[in-house]
Amino acid sequence: MMDSSISIKVHVAVQATPHEIPVTINTTVEDVIIETSKLLNIGPVARHLFGLRVLSATDDNLWLSPSLFILYAKNEHHVYEYKLRYKMPDVKRLKSIDCYAYNFYFYQVKSDLLKSKVTGLCYDTCKRELIGMGVADMYRCILEEEKTREIVEQNYKQFMPQEVVKQHMFFLKKPVQETLKILINNNTIGNLYVPVIKESYLEQFNSIAPDYLEEEYKALYSENGSSVNVAFRVNPFHSEMPGVRMCTENRKEWVHLAAIEDLCFLSTTDDGTVEISRKTGIPIHLKFLSTSTMFSFITLLNGYYRLMVNWNFDLCASTNTPSLSKLKSIRSHGPISIMKSTSIFKKKMSKKHGSFILRQSMKNYDNYVIDVCVNQSMKPMTYVIESKGGLYKLAGDDKIEYPSIWRLITNNKMSLNFIECIFPSDIAMNELLLCQNTSIKHNIGNDDEDDKITGPHLINSDSIQLLKTICSPKKKMQSLMKVRVATWCKSKRNESTVVVKLFQDDVNINLHLMDLLSLSKRWSSVSSSAIVRLFGLCVDTPTALVSEYFALGPLDTYLRTNKDNILFSNLVEAATYIATALWDMETACLVHGKIRCHKFVVAEHTKNSFIVKLTDPGIHKCYTSHDLYWIPTEFYNTIELARKSPQADIWAFSSTLWELFNYGIILPDVQNVELFKKKFEKNIRMPKPDCCTDDIYHIMTDCWDSDPFIRKKPQATLRDLRQIWLQIYASPQHEYTPLKKEEIYCDDVTCSDATIYCTSDYTIETFLDTVSSSFSGSETKSDFIDFNSNPDDGRSYQNENSMLAATNTSFNQFMEQLTSKEEIKNNMQSAMNCQKKTYQFNNATLTLQQVIGQGFYGVVLEGLLEYNDKKNKKVAVKHMKRSFQTEDFQREIGIIEGLSHPNIVEIEGVLEEPNLMLVMEYIELGSLSSYLRLHEDELVEETDRLLKYSLDIAQGMEYLGSLNIIHRDLATRNILVSSPTVVKISDFGLAQFLPDEKYYYLQTMRDLPLKWHAPEAILYGKFSPKTDIWAYGVLLFEIFSLGKEPNVVSKLEERLDVEKLIRVLEEGHRLQCPSCPPCTLDIYNKLMRPCWAYVAGDRPNFSDLINNIKSLMTIEQAEHFTHG
Repeated sequence: MMDSSISIKVHVAVQATPHEIPVTINTTVEDVIIETSKLLNIGPVARHLFGLRVLSATDDNLWLSPSLFILYAKNEHHVYEYKLRYKMPDVKRLKSIDCYAYNFYFYQVKSDLLKSKVTGLCYDTCKRELIGMGVADMYRCILEEEKTREIVEQNYKQFMPQEVVKQHMFFLKKPVQETLKILINNNTIGNLYVPVIKESYLEQFNSIAPDYLEEEYKALYSENGSSVNVAFRVNPFHSEMPGVRMCTENRKEWVHLAAIEDLCFLSTTDDGTVEISRKTGIPIHLKFLSTSTMFSFITLLNGYYRLMVNWNFDLCASTNTPSLSKLKSIRSHGPISIMKSTSIFKKKMSKKHGSFILRQSMKNYDNYVIDVCVNQSMKPMTYVIESKGGLYKLAGDDKIEYPSIWRLITNNKMSLNFIECIFPSDIAMNELLLCQNTSIKHNIGNDDEDDKITGPHLINSDSIQLLKTICSPKKKMQSLMKVRVATWCKSKRNESTVVVKLFQDDVNINLHLMDLLSLSKRWSSVSSSAIVRLFGLCVDTPTALVSEYFALGPLDTYLRTNKDNILFSNLVEAATYIATALWDMETACLVHGKIRCHKFVVAEHTKNSFIVKLTDPGIHKCYTSHDLYWIPTEFYNTIELARKSPQADIWAFSSTLWELFNYGIILPDVQNVELFKKKFEKNIRMPKPDCCTDDIYHIMTDCWDSDPFIRKKPQATLRDLRQIWLQIYASPQHEYTPLKKEEIYCDDVTCSDATIYCTSDYTIETFLDTVSSSFSGSETKSDFIDFNSNPDDGRSYQNENSMLAATNTSFNQFMEQLTSKEEIKNNMQSAMNCQKKTYQFNNATLTLQQVIGQGFYGVVLEGLLEYNDKKNKKVAVKHMKRSFQTEDFQREIGIIEGLSHPNIVEIEGVLEEPNLMLVMEYIELGSLSSYLRLHEDELVEETDRLLKYSLDIAQGMEYLGSLNIIHRDLATRNILVSSPTVVKISDFGLAQFLPDEKYYYLQTMRDLPLKWHAPEAILYGKFSPKTDIWAYGVLLFEIFSLGKEPNVVSKLEERLDVEKLIRVLEEGHRLQCPSCPPCTLDIYNKLMRPCWAYVAGDRPNFSDLINNIKSLMTIEQAEHFTHG
């Protein structure tokens, strides 16, 4: 149980009083579900059927995401309800899986019936059945709860639905008593009759309310450029439209959108829009009125998908399941049975000695189980791992505890024969698909039945008229085939242009005919929007494959020749098609073996689309050294095996993405094969392309992982790419300007301490030619898991779509050796430079000059405003990366444009075209943070000057408060020094207009400067003018300590988590008084300390602080005069 003074109330159907669940700042909704399940004895398997919803009088349909921190839920009273949310098609199966969950479901159904909360049930029509069920429950109460018949009959209304009692109040009692008497007289098995009653009760309920647990949501539906109000219902087992169905506001007709099995993934935007991608049909776009409703809808679909299709996959990257992420991080199966474990051994390893499976216990939440084969003829040996307080030990061994599961496995691998781990797979988790609908078959392709191909058609060669050759390999060693354009005469009036793949003239066809037949059989059976359609096979002379023709040609050539006309949005869209092809192949159980940029063709390039498709792999003799770019490291010694490996396709996909974002760059031949292999085995990867964002490059590195199990799966890759697309562009159809080289910026660190992925001068040739300096010696790669590199040491799996947990050390070391700090600085400035660009701005000409600052979201440049009357004015221009010109920047502009105060940075205006830029006054002395440290010797004796800085800031903040604006990022780094005696507030990136409630709740999780944040902001994401007061107190500490870091805890304890930080503040610990001079005890006690009152209402306001500062300035000036 979690130790904390904070608790929430969780109502459950099996008892009248709610459970009090202790929580902390780090407690997720899923943690609460697990804790409640433990209290109810519901096990690790069935608990996935349950969810947590906000108990509200106005909305019964607001369910919380499992990954949400419970204290961030917008529910001031912290009252929730734990319910079975995901319905099983056969409730009897639930009884065999978990009797406690089955019993809970019975009481939940009963509770919803009695409160008339079963939607879709006509109480009047079903009154006979409902009365019968009520009587059966009365008898259950007599048997199970040992209440007398008299008491039960007296309270008969408590067993009947409210609607039935209202309508038939005066006619119920007598038939109820008579029916109860018949039940009692017919019972010959006593208390054993209770399970029969419950089963009959639920069967009867299911017959009259088959759509129980169906959920309805309202949203705006985008269609043909317009939006309409619609209602959506989700019911995987609906008799006519299983899954998701939709109806317009007048509800005249329901339309089926998708079964749960047909969902691909979900993507979201910050404005509450959800994109539902399906296996068939175009994506569906819904806009919800609130993000909380949106996530309630998403978690419903995600939960059903995990319980019906793939237990191992989250549909939406922004709402991951924490427990699933943890299982993946330690390479553990879910709570599968020993029987399932044994079947995996038989299928995967033929019960190979030393192979083992790590799985979650089916009974105990805190335990894991290891099944290991020690003898092929015997059952696997089973070891239980117990966990407590973050430590792990083998059951029965009280002596040795380990900090992680894999440390335990490593230290016992010899004595317990832990040799080779069988990693989890999607198929291995099928036992956990509790809601699976076995009547649905999984298909891939489109809806058009006429277009579906079930096998290769035999095509008469006489109907093929060969035209020009469009692709002939430079080296015949690379391929046995050549490619030509042809005309296919299907009939006299039906001709089409096709691609024909023929054998090379010098190839013995008979040696490779079976390969060609096998290829045509495999590739003609797949139908995908991202794969070129294979029409058929010519078996007479010439023997050839016939497929679709696309005039725009191979992708790599098209990228190189049309680089200036290809937008960054085009590249992202092409990446989604490449990922779609990869996933469709996986679904069809196909391995390509030759995924390369030149294996894709451009199907369409218009103003709003860039569609690419994958061609078949063809027939090749063998891989060459040039293929090493696309071959994963585990196949370096057995390279030909990569041809049949899905994991090799994932690696090759990543290298193809790299080619795509390098505009089809021609990679040089690998001259030193051994050196190349060593480089990649050292985890050095190809550098980030110039035209590539960090999140896309992270997808590449995820797919380049040296561990095949860790490599990102195709469905997850496609999901994340689509999420990136929506988050950056907000709309799937939009026009964008090309991404020029000078518009690519690096991350928000200075040149001296940057983690550099690439520089503008860092080419692939440099990568190959200079890498030898970073290697020495040789290595031997193990065939099994590397026990010296534990999966739970050094990797973070809190979110499947999170940034890389750790930087690629070998690559960064190489880059540091490759480029000096001065070169890095020059290269970064080259990438960010917008020098000498001129724009018309109001009545002046704006010329952008050198970069004067940089951050994650963009750069700040020096600019010059030139007016017609020859008066020039120096300005600062905040220039955002295109990928971050989002609502945050728009909001900042909206706030700062209307401000006018001598202690707030003056805004000249906004330049919207061609890029969004904020033009501000130029302040040459820079930030107060740097100024304090630079002039420390001068300022140490000038307390009055520091008080003046404090006054300027307080006056500026008072002005903001009068406009209902909170800054939320008040610190010396965001204060600019206008002159040695005047400072101004800047950087309104986190600022917010306050709503009527006078406080603001954090809408999205983001990295926030905790050292400046008040406890309520850290705990609840709640911001108000009083949180700015707290930050102002910390800012005062910075000023009077002359720029020191505000560490409320010692340096040794800086890594304390948020929970411990809050505990320190609760205990009354605060920043200590800085040295005197320049700080005095009066300044500390009258200015700083009051700002840090734990209760927000006890803190002063800025008017009070201004008066106190003025008083202290008067005293300081008097003392200065006296001692002058």
